[in-house]
Amino acid sequence: MGRLRDFLIAEATVVSVILVNAAAIFLSTTVPEGSFRAQILERVDIACVAYFVMEAVLKIQCSGWRAYIRAGWNRFDFLIVILSLPVLIEPFVDFQGFGIVLVLRLGRLFRLFRVMRFIPHIDHLTVGIGRALKASIGVLIAILIVNLIFALGGTLLFGEFAPAHFGNPLMSMYSTFKVFTVEGWYEIPDLIAESTDSDLMALWVRVYYVVAVVVGGLLGLSLANAIFIDEMTADNTRPLEDKIDELARELKALRAIIERPSGPGSGWVRPPPEGEDPSERDSGKNPETSNDPPR
Repeated sequence: MGRLRDFLIAEATVVSVILVNAAAIFLSTTVPEGSFRAQILERVDIACVAYFVMEAVLKIQCSGWRAYIRAGWNRFDFLIVILSLPVLIEPFVDFQGFGIVLVLRLGRLFRLFRVMRFIPHIDHLTVGIGRALKASIGVLIAILIVNLIFALGGTLLFGEFAPAHFGNPLMSMYSTFKVFTVEGWYEIPDLIAESTDSDLMALWVRVYYVVAVVVGGLLGLSLANAIFIDEMTADNTRPLEDKIDELARELKALRAIIERPSGPGSGWVRPPPEGEDPSERDSGKNPETSNDPPR
């Protein structure tokens, strides 16, 4: 019984079931709904969910609830399992009349995220991403505020000329964010300029969005991207930085020793120059002026 349990919760078994589940979900999108093959793939999907539930129960029995939930990846797996539970009752309940059926189908895709825990060095990557997000949060908030300012300005100035893009603040924020990405940013101002008969308004809208691209795109997003990458790669240079810090401490300690006074009672005597006899220096005699015969 113990060997069977160890086999069921082994990483190789879990990865295999995840891959089978991924293949079933992928193939289910290529076959007609309600066909025999679709029903087979649906049963495979249900069997995979049942296995995930059993895996969670076995791990909780082995390690206990507190030890199980203490691990971050176990919490992630448990959340995915909870979100997948409606799949088990889908064969017995007709969800077709409810809009929730789309949510349930989308929820199946979240189970594929479980395979991420088996990516090599994933813990190192998640720590780096978390550190990068913390470092970038200030810039991202600033970009959001700038986006809101330009979006409200676009709604007030150009709402009547392009209601599809600036009809309300939410649509304006989406349109402004597209401008920030610099991908096809000129299409929106050109569309507004073509819908107005005023040359001054056409000039103003182009100037307005040139400033938006520079502030939000070239400066804002580029700065956020630079900070994010710098924090993600910080671990690559951290050993070198630690060695430099250690070398700086050693140099500081050596400088303190060299600059320590060497007078009487200092407890430290400066070493003699190379070739000088310490006994002659201590006796106060100079070998060049001494009358003693040379040894």
